[in-house]
Amino acid sequence: MTTSLQRTAPRKPRRLSLAEVAPALIVAALLVIGTVTSDRFMQSNNIFNILQYAAEPAIIAVGMMFVVLARGIDLSVGSVMGIGNVTVALLLAAGYPITVSIMAAIAFGGLIGLINGLLITKGRMEPIIATLATMIGARSVIYFMTDGAPLFSGIPRDFVTIVRGNALGVPNGVVFLLVAFAVAYVILRHTRYGRHIYAVGGSEETAELFGMKVTSIKISVYVISGMLAATAGVIGASRLGIGDPNSGIGYELVAITMIVVGGVRLAGGVGTVFGAFCGVLIVSILTNILQLNNVSTHAQHIFLGGGVIAMMLFLSSRERREH
Repeated sequence: MTTSLQRTAPRKPRRLSLAEVAPALIVAALLVIGTVTSDRFMQSNNIFNILQYAAEPAIIAVGMMFVVLARGIDLSVGSVMGIGNVTVALLLAAGYPITVSIMAAIAFGGLIGLINGLLITKGRMEPIIATLATMIGARSVIYFMTDGAPLFSGIPRDFVTIVRGNALGVPNGVVFLLVAFAVAYVILRHTRYGRHIYAVGGSEETAELFGMKVTSIKISVYVISGMLAATAGVIGASRLGIGDPNSGIGYELVAITMIVVGGVRLAGGVGTVFGAFCGVLIVSILTNILQLNNVSTHAQHIFLGGGVIAMMLFLSSRERREH
């Protein structure tokens, strides 16, 4: 009888660690600071602006999260965003349908992600070296495709309204951001593939012993990262109405900052979608607060850098205590 009761007894809910709730607490603190320091901060149009302008780096951050959880890194995402941006603009200017142009741009990003994955798994290259090489190569391709000049003509209005429009009063850019995180949550939390990503990030050797296809998983996360980076480029082209060859420069660092501040560990295997989303909010809200208070761009980078250092020190100290 005792054994039967033990088997049917409900499991106690797992207690959240301080490291897991810290990003949400930081978001709450920033909301208070923003409200106190600026009357404009809590206005609905400002809140939507925070999320609207965060859409592109945030979607890149989702792809980066997949890569980092599998113990990788992708420095090419900024250049891949640029590839997506100019590819869709060039195809639209050439008269191709909007759907075809978008799908081709995203597929181009996925192809670069595939190259990254193959270089790392089959070519045995370190992720930072492989993706640094594709970052440089992809940016060169962009300038070759555009001669380094923005693409202003030939972009139809229907394409521009994809991001500038709204659904039930919510800007479409915000909707795309939320959908990206929602899909990531379902994949990482509720699918075998998601569990395998965490397992590979925790220990490739152990994952292989359990029969997981480590090589396929590692290639797939780079393909996902490339496709999402290109998607961010398409969103940028729609938002601005131009193809910008400089699109995405520096966004790889912004994406890494977002997920690290959100508690995703660069060593792999640790992190949550909710934490990464909080990381996006932390970076975006902090930037907005500094802008509303007329803090210079250079000083903003100091604050963001300090925030990353503080979060890394906190996570490392918690990890030492747990072990």
